Amino acid sequence: MERFCKLLAPLLLALVLAAGPSAARGEAEMMEIEADITVEGIVVVMDDGVFLDDGVRLFLLIDMEDVRLEGMLVEVFGQYLLVDEMPAIKVQEMTVLDEGAASPGNRRPKPENDRNG
Repeated sequence: MERFCKLLAPLLLALVLAAGPSAARGEAEMMEIEADITVEGIVVVMDDGVFLDDGVRLFLLIDMEDVRLEGMLVEVFGQYLLVDEMPAIKVQEMTVLDEGAASPGNRRPKPENDRNG
């Protein structure tokens, strides 16, 4: 029974916090989905933040504002969150895998349309 209570208490707390009114309206709403995630991709800098492009989606990188990493292939470890329903990672650790991954000479060629006939 004690083990059950230890498991139930954090769940109830999370439900109460999620159901309650936001403490600060107008700020981005963050919701933790998973404890940890590791993603590899290219760092992209935009007006509204620093992102990681893994080739499938863009992740907003929270607690990472180093624009000098733009275009580099990195591996990011952190907490997976949703920020205004957008995937995000609260960065705990980042490793640069390739400093010139997105330079024009290293970009993957785009596939051409097959022109039979």
